[in-house]
Amino acid sequence: MPRTPSKDVSLWAQVGFYSTLGFILPGAAAGGVGLGWLVDGWLQTRPVFTVILGLVGAAGGLIEILQILSRAEKRYDAGDSGNGSGKS
Repeated sequence: MPRTPSKDVSLWAQVGFYSTLGFILPGAAAGGVGLGWLVDGWLQTRPVFTVILGLVGAAGGLIEILQILSRAEKRYDAGDSGNGSGKS
């Protein structure tokens, strides 16, 4: 039985949704490192805040990924197709 176009769209919406997860953790860590580098330059404390805020950013990115996956799992369990429309 061939797939309907709506199934293909849903599949690609899910692929797009989950592919963004790979950018959250490094983006958050890089943001933390950048902010830490600026604070270290301002306070002349290199590399203390760079390391600390890099780790805080990575932890924040990991928490965000876990929250996104938790919401997606709840949406899946509720029977929603998860078509990426943004409606919860």
